[in-house]
Amino acid sequence: MLEWKGERTDYICEMKFSEHDFIIDKSYESELANKIDAFLHCKQHTKTHSVQLVMITTNGVTHNEHSKDVNQEVTLDDLFL
Repeated sequence: MLEWKGERTDYICEMKFSEHDFIIDKSYESELANKIDAFLHCKQHTKTHSVQLVMITTNGVTHNEHSKDVNQEVTLDDLFL
């Protein structure tokens, strides 16, 4: 079996539906941080160079002090235009 020896990026995708921009509050920020931390500490992650958090939402994410860990956003417009 071949073993991957290069660097790679893993994407954690979080999908949320909201009629308006999705707002990440302090509690949800903590929940996202826990998910990323759990992923970073699993055995399969040892070959990964970086982890990116991608929010897939209906209308986007409101940028505030709790959304700083979001690396990329995808909206319905991005998917269906």
